[in-house]
Amino acid sequence: MKETAQQAADTSKEILTLIEEDRGKIEELGRPAASVLRVHQHLQRRPIITIPATAEQLSLSAPTVAKALQHMVRLGMVRETTGKQRHRLFTYHHYLEILNRGTELPKRSQ
Repeated sequence: MKETAQQAADTSKEILTLIEEDRGKIEELGRPAASVLRVHQHLQRRPIITIPATAEQLSLSAPTVAKALQHMVRLGMVRETTGKQRHRLFTYHHYLEILNRGTELPKRSQ
């Protein structure tokens, strides 16, 4: 029980550190930082997103969201996972890695 609580606390700290570091990188972008920060905040609630849904949920234009995600991909924060031109999915991969750590199922021996 105590170990689980410690694990949860460590995970929370790690996520907060990641978010702070990423926010710092975004703030260095200058003018585009405002829309990139909005998308970044959205990714903290939904770590897997599409451009159209995010544009609608944040009341931003699709090109604005696409440009924000481009910045985040270039900074290594977000990964496009489909390899397609349309219906692309973007993931906040470091965030998901932290959340998934320790939840992997043990491999069964054959």
